[in-house]
Amino acid sequence: MRLLGPVVAALLAVVIVSTASGHSEPERVFPGSGAVLVEPPTEIVLVMTQEMLRQAGANDIDVVDAEGREVTEVAASIDNADRHRLSVPLPAAIAPGEYTVRWKTVSAEDGDTAEGSYAFTFNPEGPAAAGTEVVRESLLGPAATATPAGDEPFGFQEEDDGVTWVLVVAVGVAMFVIGAGGTFLLVQKRP
Repeated sequence: MRLLGPVVAALLAVVIVSTASGHSEPERVFPGSGAVLVEPPTEIVLVMTQEMLRQAGANDIDVVDAEGREVTEVAASIDNADRHRLSVPLPAAIAPGEYTVRWKTVSAEDGDTAEGSYAFTFNPEGPAAAGTEVVRESLLGPAATATPAGDEPFGFQEEDDGVTWVLVVAVGVAMFVIGAGGTFLLVQKRP
């Protein structure tokens, strides 16, 4: 029974640390970062790491061509069935060329804002390439198609906010407390 308090405290610390920080950033992007498409895409879809706050103008996707002209004609929308999913339709016939996808979000969990960008190319002559669709590994385990080592998603260096190390330390402390509590109980029960 003495072990219950430290175990609950350690698990609570892990939960608080894992939910207290972070932003609603893309985990998966379609088309992929660096993709070469032989058919024009009909929409841009970003699946975020956190649910997004429903607030007018807070979450958006703008797609611009190589000259910086915006090609998106409407604002992006959050999927009613999945508030992690943000998408925007593209015009029926976009011209071949390189496009930059600029996104911005507000997390429903903590109100933090995030923004970034990545690029894809529409080239009917090909060859086609999927690019990197999974741009951020889940905290629950590695993604099926992780970003190759050394490649930075969206063409920029992502700021390390230390969340990973905090989680590692919190799990280590929890394991230590559980281990120490078990050892303490074993020592007390010896005759």
